[in-house]
Amino acid sequence: MKIYIAGKFEDRTKVAELYKKIEEMGHKIAYDWTQHKPIKPYSQNQEMAREYSDNELSGILDSDIFICLTHEAGTTLLMEFGAALILNKKTRKPLVYTVGNFNEKSPWFFNSLVQHRNSINEVLEEISKM
Repeated sequence: MKIYIAGKFEDRTKVAELYKKIEEMGHKIAYDWTQHKPIKPYSQNQEMAREYSDNELSGILDSDIFICLTHEAGTTLLMEFGAALILNKKTRKPLVYTVGNFNEKSPWFFNSLVQHRNSINEVLEEISKM
């Protein structure tokens, strides 16, 4: 299966570690954004912002499982979540998870299409059985 993990850019080291675990489980990463360079302010790096967002959307489209590592702040993370959720609504893929301390932050996290989990370990255990 191909897995996409959405998380805060500041948590990219944690996400990269999760990618390794997922690959060790025999799954693939739909898109690895952890190697992106910092590009804020976006208005001064429009070409890279466009490239990154295009690549991320393609990764979401190509994923079988989408994991949102919730956070108290940010916009891109929630946009990725929204893209995955609407894709699931239309195609029944990817399977969408929300995980973490802030997975009660939005009513959208409680949508019937969303798998609501408290820890990434719960998700990894479920994935290991797929």
